[in-house]
Amino acid sequence: MSNYSIKIIDKFLNKIRAEDGLSANTLSSYRQDLQILQNFLLIKNMRIEESSKQDLQDYFRSDDAQKYSNASIQRKISCYKNFYQFLENEGLITINPALEIKAPRSGRKVPKFLPESDVKKILDSLLADQSEFGIKLSCMLEIMYSAGLRVSELVNLPISAIKFHDSEIDDFLIIKGKGNKERIAPLNETSKYILKKYLVMRQNVGLDYSKWLFVGNFRAKKTIKIHRHNPASVNFIDKPLSRQRFNKMLKELAIKVNIDPSRVHPHVFRHSFATHLLNRGADLRVLQELLGHSDISTTEIYTSVMHSKLSEAVLNHHPLSKIKN
Repeated sequence: MSNYSIKIIDKFLNKIRAEDGLSANTLSSYRQDLQILQNFLLIKNMRIEESSKQDLQDYFRSDDAQKYSNASIQRKISCYKNFYQFLENEGLITINPALEIKAPRSGRKVPKFLPESDVKKILDSLLADQSEFGIKLSCMLEIMYSAGLRVSELVNLPISAIKFHDSEIDDFLIIKGKGNKERIAPLNETSKYILKKYLVMRQNVGLDYSKWLFVGNFRAKKTIKIHRHNPASVNFIDKPLSRQRFNKMLKELAIKVNIDPSRVHPHVFRHSFATHLLNRGADLRVLQELLGHSDISTTEIYTSVMHSKLSEAVLNHHPLSKIKN
């Protein structure tokens, strides 16, 4: 790869790092995608910034490209579209050659979700449980189902995500999602009520100095005792609740309320949130914002659930759906 091409790629990656807040893993994948394309183009004695639409089509038809999954190819196409758009904006090319390259269908599975009746059964059971386990898990699930958080976002919520207005919990949390992007996550009245109860319990059990909302491990190092009136003098071990522990808590709850535990796992509540909102008429763009999806196509996977339900309803109930002998 020429030094000129390397400099252009570096400039592009620095730009999207600064403006789009992409994660280090995504940036690394984009760099690799661009290097692979440049290596392919070197066979044609061509630099990456000189390629045409036909060159890109040749690459995606090559044996090397065929070994990638649909998801990887989709990412590569997204990367190349952004890269050539950057070159066009910089005045280095006149036409984006990747603009009309079509991504393959991803073949993603329909997300699994719980019916509204099962979600209500789970949440009602927890609201009646006044144990530390019940209040903590109730708070986690109420927030997750109210705001549609990712599992990683939920367990890593800092206490600073909660906002107050006149000493009352506000109607939203500030979430840092993928790529460190901030978004507002709404809280309904039930989730605010149980969050308030949880914060009182959290303080009563001595966890009010943890920076995490849902604490996994909070203790002074070695044998040092926690000085509640002077916490700054103590060196703490402070860790959030792990995803594994959260999953185990959910399995225990599922067994308790007589729901198959294999159907109840952390991410299913996010899927349920999205599916239930869509079924009740929520706008897809609004749902995209709530879920923190950068691309609407990611959100559209939930429409397949609606479509399958509509098709099933027609097949089962329409008077002309069955072939008469």
